[in-house]
Amino acid sequence: MKKILMMVCAVAVMHADNIVLPEHFRAEFVQTVTNPKNKVIHYSGKVAFSGGNLLKWSYTEPTQKEVCTDGKEVLVVDHDLEQTSAYRIDKGFNLTEILHRAKPYKKGIYVTEFAGKRYTIQLDGKGRLQSVAYYDDLDNKVQILFKRMEYGEGRLRAEEMKCHYPADYDVIRG
Repeated sequence: MKKILMMVCAVAVMHADNIVLPEHFRAEFVQTVTNPKNKVIHYSGKVAFSGGNLLKWSYTEPTQKEVCTDGKEVLVVDHDLEQTSAYRIDKGFNLTEILHRAKPYKKGIYVTEFAGKRYTIQLDGKGRLQSVAYYDDLDNKVQILFKRMEYGEGRLRAEEMKCHYPADYDVIRG
């Protein structure tokens, strides 16, 4: 009995430092992209996450755009260009896997490697996702800061996680 109790305690301790991701969350975000020449672009909007692999980014500034992904495909709706682009992706921003692999670095800060990129993740005082930082494929430094984070149970409605666009938008498939 002591061995079983010790094994259960050891497993609990090993997993105590993992980042716990809810079944869904909603938040506002500010994304800062800094290129190698230190030119900075700021984006902002809202993000929704559901069911472990569905993400919907609704950009409002400086341009209106929606980006929806299930981890295998990505749909980008650029309302300013009246254009929709659909792509299959080999390696993308798999938030669930990134957070699952993350290891504690300092209090509230985690690091991990995924798809050839190093990610730094910061949690707020309640253990909720606060920011994610990494370098993209063009050596741009990307930092996503989450505000007004709301964690929840259950999946969000499938319709809420889809990108919508008018039928007269140009569609590009890649």
